Amino acid sequence: MGVKECFLLSIFALLIGLTLGLYYSSEKALQREGNAYVTPYFCPEDSCSTKVIQWVKKANKSIDLAIYSFTHDDIGEAIVEAHRMGVKVRVIMEERNVDKYSEYKRLVEAGIEVRLDENSALMHNKFMVIDDKVVLTGSFNYTNSADKRNDENLVVIISKQIAGEYESEFQEMWNGVYGGG
Repeated sequence: MGVKECFLLSIFALLIGLTLGLYYSSEKALQREGNAYVTPYFCPEDSCSTKVIQWVKKANKSIDLAIYSFTHDDIGEAIVEAHRMGVKVRVIMEERNVDKYSEYKRLVEAGIEVRLDENSALMHNKFMVIDDKVVLTGSFNYTNSADKRNDENLVVIISKQIAGEYESEFQEMWNGVYGGG
């Protein structure tokens, strides 16, 4: 191999390296774990609310959400908009966190099916299932504090199998069964 070819190969390798560096620094790559793709995010540095909103906007047929605390207006608006676009939305909220700051009233007034948990203990879940194949879960509550101040995490999982497990749990809670009873 001549000097010219070595030089061109070096330039090509440099461009690939720069491209990959830009990709990984601008957006976390999905990591394959078995039959699932998993991407973790950490707040406040990864703006978890932005990630949730991006996924809500990708919903085509359904969103099932079980959430402990939900006061984030932008996420609430994205969910209402998905509902307006024909996405079937169901929400279960922790009854003790429904107050004047909660998105509860906005969701109900938009015609979204919302149930308050009937659990005597705290319903501390924080997960969303989108289109029976995407799960958003983690410690991230849908609040400004969780997004901007707290150390929180959001994990996005793309897997029909895992989404099915979460959907099964959601359906139990929707039917008033808590704690595997």
